[in-house]
Amino acid sequence: MVRELGTPAPLSPWRCYTLRSLHTALLVSTALLTPGWAAAQTPGCGNVCELYGGLLMAPERDVIGSIRTLEKVAKPLPGPRNTRGRWIQRSVYLGTEAFDSTFYIKSGLVQRIELVSTASEAQCRTRTPWAAMLATLQAWQGQEATISGEFRVGDGIQQSAHVVAGDVGVSVYLSLTPTSCATTVAFKKHDAKDASEL
Repeated sequence: MVRELGTPAPLSPWRCYTLRSLHTALLVSTALLTPGWAAAQTPGCGNVCELYGGLLMAPERDVIGSIRTLEKVAKPLPGPRNTRGRWIQRSVYLGTEAFDSTFYIKSGLVQRIELVSTASEAQCRTRTPWAAMLATLQAWQGQEATISGEFRVGDGIQQSAHVVAGDVGVSVYLSLTPTSCATTVAFKKHDAKDASEL
């Protein structure tokens, strides 16, 4: 029998059996390993918090070398204390919540890393990301966050919580107004003041 050029040869029975076996093994291993992988994703910051804490005050080139999924910001974002948000990492998970991270640079060093929740406005208004972040930080450090009271600002509500892990300060902010809602997490160096310095 003559085949036209470009048409594949029919598979032998042995090759069909091998391909079916491989396909079945792949499906079974995926089904068995997925629950184990999901269980291995422990609640808490884990690697992300450790990485972000380690990048504070590091040179900008360390950020570029440490995180492959960084995107350079076309126009740097103005940040606190004359910093500029020059890099963004999208869809970073802290616990169960997704965030977009912005790295604020000043004098070539990472001064602040700010994460903004990507949750829907309905979830934000029910404070789902806020509560999830408090639980995540507690699981990471084994201590509850220090929560400030709710403050009314015009028609809106603002609230914050803080955790200190060594020389890293992590703050969670909730801003709720009639027209918008945002949950933000900020990593920055924590300056512990000695009583003699005051």
